[in-house]
Amino acid sequence: MPPTAPCGHGGAGRTGPLRAAAPAVPLPGSGYCGPAPGCKGGAVIEADRLVSALAPWDVPVESVEGLAGGWNSTTWLVRTAGAHEPAWYVAKLADGEDADAFRGGLRVAGLAASHSLRTGAPVATQDGRWAVELPEGTLALLRYVPGRSPSASSRSDMRRAGRTLARAHLALLDGGPAVSAQHAWPWRWADDCLRTLPMAPGLRGAAARALREARDITARTPLRRGVVHGDPGLDAFRLDDGAPEHDGLIDWAAAMEAPLLYDLAAVAVVTRGTPRSAAPFMTGYRELVPQIRGELRHLDAFVRLRWMCHAFYFAARHERGITRGATAEENVRGLAEAYAGLTDRGGGPAPGSAPTRG
Repeated sequence: MPPTAPCGHGGAGRTGPLRAAAPAVPLPGSGYCGPAPGCKGGAVIEADRLVSALAPWDVPVESVEGLAGGWNSTTWLVRTAGAHEPAWYVAKLADGEDADAFRGGLRVAGLAASHSLRTGAPVATQDGRWAVELPEGTLALLRYVPGRSPSASSRSDMRRAGRTLARAHLALLDGGPAVSAQHAWPWRWADDCLRTLPMAPGLRGAAARALREARDITARTPLRRGVVHGDPGLDAFRLDDGAPEHDGLIDWAAAMEAPLLYDLAAVAVVTRGTPRSAAPFMTGYRELVPQIRGELRHLDAFVRLRWMCHAFYFAARHERGITRGATAEENVRGLAEAYAGLTDRGGGPAPGSAPTRG
């Protein structure tokens, strides 16, 4: 999930379970743009307009239902007529400013799906496109991935999620061409974010130190690198209890090239409130990627890098006036949390952590 167009990609993602994971509770009516009335930053599109916009896919749409959640896009569960039973898809409309990252995520999801991983991969239009441009944003039709999110309190669930992330990383180790040069490590887009996004001087300095530290580590240490998911919140995992070998990982708009530790750091941030859940996740991951064990001594540095992305994300939301998914006050609180994570202050607002130019 990119912060803004001006400073590039970012993967400056949510650090908790914030995505809508299909199937979610259907919302009555149409034109949904977030959980708060009057939310700003998301395109509103009516149901009949959506059905018309899906014409390039030539699918027999029976119904569309808005899905709750979504901080950078709007999603619908699409029911289509099948030969014997209904078929399900997810229609996803990304904000115009985030179109490049969204399209990059579609490419990565398609590549990972070619290695038998369920990713919510895009369905091609009749003329071979994975997305179409609308006045309201960029629209894609994705394969629906059944299942449920893992429970942070379940060791079995977390182990399965860890194995799923490892499968994704292994599938994408040679997937560098799937991301643009701008989104390759060592993340030159981050320099643009540091220069242009509105952040307090203390937060900007802490973010710059985190980036420098991670770059220094990779310059002197041969860490495993590949295409990472970029935002593996627990709700991005889809566990299939009937066939665990089909567990999946969805929502790839934050995909970029990085040390694989970055995704593990993102999970560490997500599970910071339930630290015991991180251990079985790491166990599951190491079962398929045992080489990561020697790299885990650098995990804390990449946790700070993750908090840098968190800062970029909320600074960009503040600058763009986006309140879909979180209020303006929560955007400022997100910056305070990022500062706490970057400086190991343990949470809580830090003086001067509200966004200002400086």
